[in-house]
Amino acid sequence: MAKSLFWKYLTLVNLCVVAGLGLLLRSKAIFDMPWIDYNRLVDTHGHFAFTGWVTLALSSLMVYELPGALYTKKIYRLLLGSIFLCSWAALFTNPFGITKNISEYISIILILVNYVFTFVFISDIRKTDSSKTVKLLASSAFISSALSSVGIWMLTYLFASKSLNAMLYRDALFGYLHLQYNGFFTLAVFAIIFNRIGNPAMQTCGKQTHRFALLLVSSVIPSMFITFLWHETSFIFRLLSVIGAAMLLLTFIWFILAALQLAGEFNRVKKGLRYVIILSISAFMVKILLQSLTVFDPVNIMVFGNRSLIMCFLHLVFLGFVTLFIISYYAQSGFLNFNISFTRVAIAVFSVAVAVNEILLLVQGFGTILLTGSAAFNWYLWYAGILLVLGAALVTVAAIRSGRYAVEQPADSSFKNGQQ
Repeated sequence: MAKSLFWKYLTLVNLCVVAGLGLLLRSKAIFDMPWIDYNRLVDTHGHFAFTGWVTLALSSLMVYELPGALYTKKIYRLLLGSIFLCSWAALFTNPFGITKNISEYISIILILVNYVFTFVFISDIRKTDSSKTVKLLASSAFISSALSSVGIWMLTYLFASKSLNAMLYRDALFGYLHLQYNGFFTLAVFAIIFNRIGNPAMQTCGKQTHRFALLLVSSVIPSMFITFLWHETSFIFRLLSVIGAAMLLLTFIWFILAALQLAGEFNRVKKGLRYVIILSISAFMVKILLQSLTVFDPVNIMVFGNRSLIMCFLHLVFLGFVTLFIISYYAQSGFLNFNISFTRVAIAVFSVAVAVNEILLLVQGFGTILLTGSAAFNWYLWYAGILLVLGAALVTVAAIRSGRYAVEQPADSSFKNGQQ
């Protein structure tokens, strides 16, 4: 489908930009670059990573992959185009103080686009023949995304009023990140996975997968209160956080049960690609366990008081789980031709870069706790950033080469179907 390929190409270009911005941030930590405002660059990097890469990629996949021919409706092309254009507009306005007001208006437009997308998508997905599990996950994903805007509105108010309430600032930020990472990102990924598996397999283990989906969706709000335990909270907040942690553990158990019943589907995945998917799913499982453990005060204080560990967790979800999933999905569906050795090398380089980056952040975080940190880690992370840029660029080139290969060899039906 030509139009779906268009959005996939755009998302990979945006991934290269995200990796480039990350490398620039790490360069700022090493080299003297006074012309760069570090805080604004951090905000720009995060904003573009969320909207330009993950949101655009997951939203376009749900529009073009889920049943119901949603992609035939002009409204979705307009909404996806708005996300893309606003992401790039923010990229060129957010880093500079002189265009700060323009950047804020763009953020408001993106929030409104998100509201419209959520309303239209949920209205349409209910009318399709998608399984109830896919409908639940997809709808809940966009609802979580819309709810996360409360954190943005709160941050906007704090900046506008020049408030010095650091506690409210962190709660708004952590609440926003939670609803994005553990809400929209995670739920959308599983909606796409279960849709890809298809109804025959889903009917065989429908009860387990639906229970897993129900637990995953139901845990989003209660587990959000775990992120508020870094400061003194009320009994209600603590009770909700304990309930959230318990639901996360149940989600973990039901995920294993569902995965065991769906193990046969794993054989349909291209052999070399299975390692990437294992990395992605392992990152999800580690995320669930770590998130539940932060309900204990010593762990919570250690994690939320350590910037390196926070970054380690965010990269675990963003790169290890979501980004590797999207790339592996692109490969399995045929957009990235895994039969070409260049594609396999490109995906391998990016996957290794993600793993190395995660290990370095983890070691740096515990090094800070044990007071054995080293300034050399800034250099190690810079090298990892170069590897991430290289990997993203190679994957993008692989997509272009795959498209050329598809034109030259249209008879390769196994490539089109993403099967071996």
